[in-house]
Amino acid sequence: MLEVQLNELPRKISPFDAVEQCYQEQLRFVCARLKEDVSVLIRCEKQVIPYLQSILKRRLATDGKSITIIDGRENSESAGAASTGTRLSRMVSQLRDLVNNTEINKVFFLPYLDIITSTMPGGLTMEAREIMTTIHENPSLSLVTFEDPDFTLPELIAQAFPARCEMLGIARNRISSLITEVEARKFAIGSINLMGIFKYVSGLNPVRFREIMGIFSRKADHDPSIRDMHSNYMRELRDYTACGGGSLSDVELDRDIAGYNKVKKQIRENVLNLLQSTAAMIDENEIRKIESIIPRGLIFHGPPGTGKTLFAKGIAEALNAAIYIVSGPELKSKWVGEGEANIRRLFARARATAPSVIVFDELDSIARARTGSASDGASEAAHSMVNQLLTEMDGFRKEQMVLIIGTTNFVDSLDPAFLRPGRFEYQIEIPYPEWDDRKAILALYNNKFETGLDDPQVDRLAGWSGRQTDLGTPYTGDHLSALIKDFKRYLINHKKDRADEETLQTWLKGLVEEAKLSDEEETVVATHEAGHALMFYLYKRQQEITRITIESGGTDSLGFVESISRRPYFYTESRLRSEIGISLGGYTAEKIFFGEVSTGASADLRRATSIATDMASVYGMAGVPREFTFHDGRPDPYYLPQLSPHINKIIGDVFQTVTSYIDTNRDKVAQLVAELRLKRTLTREEIDKFFAAVAPEE
Repeated sequence: MLEVQLNELPRKISPFDAVEQCYQEQLRFVCARLKEDVSVLIRCEKQVIPYLQSILKRRLATDGKSITIIDGRENSESAGAASTGTRLSRMVSQLRDLVNNTEINKVFFLPYLDIITSTMPGGLTMEAREIMTTIHENPSLSLVTFEDPDFTLPELIAQAFPARCEMLGIARNRISSLITEVEARKFAIGSINLMGIFKYVSGLNPVRFREIMGIFSRKADHDPSIRDMHSNYMRELRDYTACGGGSLSDVELDRDIAGYNKVKKQIRENVLNLLQSTAAMIDENEIRKIESIIPRGLIFHGPPGTGKTLFAKGIAEALNAAIYIVSGPELKSKWVGEGEANIRRLFARARATAPSVIVFDELDSIARARTGSASDGASEAAHSMVNQLLTEMDGFRKEQMVLIIGTTNFVDSLDPAFLRPGRFEYQIEIPYPEWDDRKAILALYNNKFETGLDDPQVDRLAGWSGRQTDLGTPYTGDHLSALIKDFKRYLINHKKDRADEETLQTWLKGLVEEAKLSDEEETVVATHEAGHALMFYLYKRQQEITRITIESGGTDSLGFVESISRRPYFYTESRLRSEIGISLGGYTAEKIFFGEVSTGASADLRRATSIATDMASVYGMAGVPREFTFHDGRPDPYYLPQLSPHINKIIGDVFQTVTSYIDTNRDKVAQLVAELRLKRTLTREEIDKFFAAVAPEE
């Protein structure tokens, strides 16, 4: 249990005691193997090595084993005749001189073998080659060496050590043996739930943990009457444990990320709520059950600029986790082995500073689907990096909170091995923002940059930004941020403290040159938009309209009916027919009032035809119970002659309904045209007021 009484905790713990208590099982394993003259490789941090050497030396001495430490120091117990040259060269000489020692029950400790033999671009150093040769030529040697996560041994040398164990981090069931009663009193009174502390120290080695606890031992005991005392202590503890190349995020999921409620709900329900619930638990079995169902790898995918990395930062902040954001180019190397080493070091740092979040920005740059062969060194290096990344992801202890997040614009290009359960098993799409999202994002930046837009103006800008950018893509969060910044600069340059209607309109017009229409042209545009607007009433969707305008407002359109675009989960036949009807509204109004149509209806007709074609060929909504699609999702040209009558009937039926409705309400259309020409733009309130007075006839 993680809930313990303070008086049951140890009174005093030395660094040696901490190491022995933390790694009891591992130390027994090492001693058992060395008694059998089996060489052992211990993976641990450098700070722990002196304590491990002393503990092992003491334990092995009781079994008649003598220890020689080969560390290259002058005047050391193993220096012998080797007293000149660099420390590395002395280590090589010491090992070479001592291997011929025939003394039985002799164990050699090599604490820095990993540093000497650490692979560099181009291969092993001369010292590394000589040591490797010496070790392999003397297989009867009983050796102990230590491998720091930052300096992995080359596999050719690691092969000389049949027994291997890992002494990294702190196991949850050992935490109560590593904290004293005096230290625990800084965080609780009477009893303490050690899970709150463990989640911030699980990646530390016991020596480092004892150093940090020593700092707290000199602080005042916990006093419930002092506000924020406990939270300040916990924040300080997190600051001590988060250093190591990462940083603590200051991006709050709700405060700093606007809109995207569906995405936030997915994040909370599948990650945050589960992880945060374990903080109050005291039963390890219950904690393990929760940990077993939490996805340790997430993929955020979607178009560029939609905030994928921002969501990752929000998750890190919610977990108070250290965050590491890396991109493919930062990790890559043309040398085989160097990229893998970079990944190993990254994961080692993340484990040491747990809880932590590793964000692989543009994951597809290093994790593309692997082909059958590697044709060059760069490809071979890339394949090796993918394998190393998979290995690291599979090597987590569940109780050590390290969350991996990959962001990508091209999720389909990822290696399938990443997408299986246990790795990046949960995918969340971050799409282009819809109307509600754009409104929330604009409101956030409006407050941040103090541009003074009121709610109706924010609504209007949300609708205006529903169109495509100059690059032909929808507006993203980045575009909306840039838009508000541009408006703020405009206000400053025109010496305006806050936005007003005239300023907003002038600024929007300046983004794209406003078209200069004649009276006749303006009447056609107003009639076209009035026809569209009337269709929302025909299909009982008038609540979706937010604005009608005959000004471009900085777009490539001469006018438009702005509406809230809420994407349904599926479309019924009647809903699709209403989409066609709304598209045909402008075309039909022009035809009824002027006896001819303009080229301004081309995009509307294209959309209506596309919808009708899908209804006939894909959705079976034309009375033909079959699907005519080709491999690319569009109708096979072979079937077009059969489809054309069905497509024409759908459009014809809708067109007849639209024509009858507009013809019946000609006077309402005319009044709306006059109102539009007078005011140029009608807001939602003005539209409701207008139609309340002149409701269209059914």
